[in-house]
Amino acid sequence: MSKKKLVRFKANKEFERLFEPSALDLIERDHELKGRWNSDFFKNNNDLVLELGCGRGEYTIGLARLNRDKNYIGVDIKGSRLFFGARVIEEERIHNACLVRSQIELVPAIFDREVSQIWLTFPDPRPDRVRRRLTAPNFLNRYRKILADDGTICLKTDSCELYEFTLDLAGKNNLEVLESTADLYASPLKDRMPQIQTQYEEKFLAAGKKICFLQFRLDRDVAPIRPKTSVSAPK
Repeated sequence: MSKKKLVRFKANKEFERLFEPSALDLIERDHELKGRWNSDFFKNNNDLVLELGCGRGEYTIGLARLNRDKNYIGVDIKGSRLFFGARVIEEERIHNACLVRSQIELVPAIFDREVSQIWLTFPDPRPDRVRRRLTAPNFLNRYRKILADDGTICLKTDSCELYEFTLDLAGKNNLEVLESTADLYASPLKDRMPQIQTQYEEKFLAAGKKICFLQFRLDRDVAPIRPKTSVSAPK
């Protein structure tokens, strides 16, 4: 491990708005703030929004800057990346945002049905491991456990394959699709989107890639499944 990473990991322990629960603890017991993030940590009753796989927390922080009347939490397993976001949150004193270092598989142990919206911003499309996609049914079923009534999921991606896979899965499971476009910046939807671009998005746009966007709701009572006819990864 590089010296820079070691320095960042040490610094992470000092950030007041960066939580690092161990996986073993979360497997044995729920996080102490589960179901109480607003009341006990943010000290308000505002909507709670998650970004899963947040990296450096650019999108989480950007949303928190734009909407002070909502609470934002970014989740990622890479502590060396979270360091950068945690430092910005502390330096700018952004009181409506924090970060959590954890595997996304464990979010049901961290949050209850208190999340109003989940953002998936440029997740790995996993062309060879469909089950590991953050919009695969096994992940969507975890999200069902933490989303509040009428909670939504927002997917922003440069991968047409991931977009089509998720849109197809939503259709086959009769999920409510609220917004969808295979070319965000050529659609009217761009004017209603948060004006935030991460380094990844800037890089993709500079390379001439189209950005896809999909917003949908899960059925709280029915677990989504992957249909046999769903779009599959190319061989």
